[in-house]
Amino acid sequence: MPRLIRFLLSRFTNGAVLGLAVAEALLWADFGQLASLFAGSVALTLLFFGQAAMLFGTLGMSVAVMNLSDR
Repeated sequence: MPRLIRFLLSRFTNGAVLGLAVAEALLWADFGQLASLFAGSVALTLLFFGQAAMLFGTLGMSVAVMNLSDR
């Protein structure tokens, strides 16, 4: 696998794990009564976690690309 693709995948994975941790913290703290809102729907909870992982993964990858050197 090319170095750039490995680099992007690793940065995306790091961001996705951070996004999952933030989503878990939001549910655990019941911020904005999210936990009580998601209590009845597994699909909504999975969508919430998926969206958080995608958002933070994309942001992590974007920041890594913007900070690349010319080499």
